[in-house]
Amino acid sequence: MYNSVENDDVLIERVQGGDCEAYNPLVERYKLPLYKVMYRMMHNRDDAEDMVEEAFIKAYKAIKRFERGRSFFSWLCRIAVNNAINYLKKERRGNAESIEDVKYRLAARSGNPVEMTRQKMLKERITAAMEHLPSEYRTILVLRVEEEFSYDEISKILKIPRGTVMSRLARAREKLRTLFKEMEVNRT
Repeated sequence: MYNSVENDDVLIERVQGGDCEAYNPLVERYKLPLYKVMYRMMHNRDDAEDMVEEAFIKAYKAIKRFERGRSFFSWLCRIAVNNAINYLKKERRGNAESIEDVKYRLAARSGNPVEMTRQKMLKERITAAMEHLPSEYRTILVLRVEEEFSYDEISKILKIPRGTVMSRLARAREKLRTLFKEMEVNRT
């Protein structure tokens, strides 16, 4: 049995040494944070779960190449993000969160019905606008704004220079602003 507070490097060293059971605490530690990232990219629970499972399998198969001392979660996240980008490109679709999911989340919150309606409408607009963004912009926004990764962490996850992260983020925000303006014009 493994202690849940064991260092990632210790567990990884054991996995690299052939102890496959040492991988389980890593899965338990990172499955929820990784799922959150994937859900924000995929906008679909089943697809997000598939991406998480696939990332853990690929990471396990490639664990011998992992360099101890580096962030396991960043490495795992890079695998998952790359899978998600490839999947979205292949499918050429942007899965939106279902209206039922939005209604459920809003109903779960207590509060002012007017504010709840406003939040629902804003969420729907954001989801619609995000669907129209190229996957590289959507990924940058999810990692920076929603997951609050630093520029350096995003750079490592996506294997792109820090300056590219910053410029893509700026272009993604500008594109999102443009999409919001277009949506406003089309609503009237």
